[in-house]
Amino acid sequence: MKKISTMQAFSNEILKEQKLTIGLDLEDRWSFYCVLDEAGKIILEQKVETTPEAMKQTFEKIPRSLIALETGRHSPWVSRLLIQISAWPEEGAGAV
Repeated sequence: MKKISTMQAFSNEILKEQKLTIGLDLEDRWSFYCVLDEAGKIILEQKVETTPEAMKQTFEKIPRSLIALETGRHSPWVSRLLIQISAWPEEGAGAV
C-alpha cells in the first residue's frame, strides 16, 4: 500500500462526505490507527505518538468518525481528548 499522510488523505472532498470508521490501537510510545471508508476499504494506516499533542494534531484533521478504541491504560485520556476535538461522537463514548 502506498504511504500517504493524514493531510493528503483528508484533503479529498469525497472522503469528507463519507462515514469513516477508525480503529485505534493504543501503545505506550506509539499508537496505530486504520481508517476505513463506508465500504470497509482501508484508506489510511498510520502511527502516531501516544501523547495528547500528537493525538490532537492527527485526529483534528479527520472528519467526525466512528472510532473503535482499544481498552487499556491510555484509553481514558484518549477518549476524552477525541470527544473534545469532536473526532468521536459523544453519544458513542463508552460504547463497547
